[in-house]
Amino acid sequence: MMYRYVITLGELKRLQKSESVVLVDVRKKEIYNAGHIPGAISIPYSEEQGFLDSFQKTGTIILCCDRGNLSMRATMRMRKAGYPAYSLAGGYEGYRRFQK
Repeated sequence: MMYRYVITLGELKRLQKSESVVLVDVRKKEIYNAGHIPGAISIPYSEEQGFLDSFQKTGTIILCCDRGNLSMRATMRMRKAGYPAYSLAGGYEGYRRFQK
């Protein structure tokens, strides 16, 4: 079930207060540089194995993109490889809507 690994912005904020969470923006660098969620680090998603090598299998990894589609693909790939990954529902666009 795909939705098991999706969290909301509210859940992300709660997790950030209580445990070690890494927020990763998987969009291309130039898109990340144009605007991103504060605290997010940029690790662009690609089909290359090197993407997975950027992470440790400890802590909680939250992936975000524009709306959640790319981060969901990356989350499922990471989950299959044994990483504790989740996709942020609504992505950066969802975050921007909450900031208005």
